[in-house]
Amino acid sequence: MYSNIILPVTLLAVLLSGCGGEDKPGKDSQVIAKVNGDEVTVHQLNYELGLLGQAATQNTEKVARQALEQLVNQQLIVQKAITDKMDRDPQVMQALERAKHQVLVQAYMGKVAGRDSTPPRKQEVSDYYNKHPELFADRRIYQIREVLLDKNIPAAELQAQIKSSKTLEELTGWLEAKKVRMKSDVLVKPAEQLPAEMLSRLYQMRQGQVMAFEAPNNISLSILMAMRNQPLSEAQAAPVIENFLLNQRRGKLADDEVKRLRSEAKIEWLGKFAAKEDSKDPSAAVNPGPENAAKNAADEKANDADFIKKGVSGL
Repeated sequence: MYSNIILPVTLLAVLLSGCGGEDKPGKDSQVIAKVNGDEVTVHQLNYELGLLGQAATQNTEKVARQALEQLVNQQLIVQKAITDKMDRDPQVMQALERAKHQVLVQAYMGKVAGRDSTPPRKQEVSDYYNKHPELFADRRIYQIREVLLDKNIPAAELQAQIKSSKTLEELTGWLEAKKVRMKSDVLVKPAEQLPAEMLSRLYQMRQGQVMAFEAPNNISLSILMAMRNQPLSEAQAAPVIENFLLNQRRGKLADDEVKRLRSEAKIEWLGKFAAKEDSKDPSAAVNPGPENAAKNAADEKANDADFIKKGVSGL
């Protein structure tokens, strides 16, 4: 019900935290607008401009005015929301609490990750460049036809047809005859925009070959239609690699910190979770995103996925 207003309310709750109260000496110099008595400060405006990044450096006076107008509009909306007691709604309160937690987590983990600012050594960069020719020295632009299939056909039957089909047209014709719903699209992607597993397989394929991936809800057939080389020299790739390696090190610092905090904490599982063992994977506990659920579903269907990988290798 409140999906369209939770984000503005969350942001404005933070903005309002510094407003109101008695005027103090020197404080008025920081106030740039008042909305029904509630103050908007230069610090709030500067924060908003900081979120705009490079865009805030162009036509700065106009951008600043637009940002201030937006702050005023937001202040009006939040005042009305509070008047209507929406800040007391359980869903809104939960969203505000969640937003607070997210900000604190990001701030602390950013502090931890910032402990390592040493640039990677030139040899590290060179080694990474040489180990990943598919991304750099032999980088390619791929044209792929992707066919998504609904999983409404027996796995064994599909396996047999994949093995026996000599061409993609023969396979798709058979699928059409079976009334398997298909959605087809053509994608043009550089190597760095493809998932790692997909890229490693595409890199070994020849034009016209097919590979398949199984997701919880469908099967994806990817046909390599064309490719062209567009390599990057080590000098061109170095800034990207340096940034990646530094972020990789910082990510490990963050993971290690979570493990340390868990090892020093007393964690109790209650209610229906009382019988569950403590997770050995702190990252899963901190970020139980949809990828984990997808992985579990994919693990349950590992045998089905295996037949597809083997079957399409002959096409």
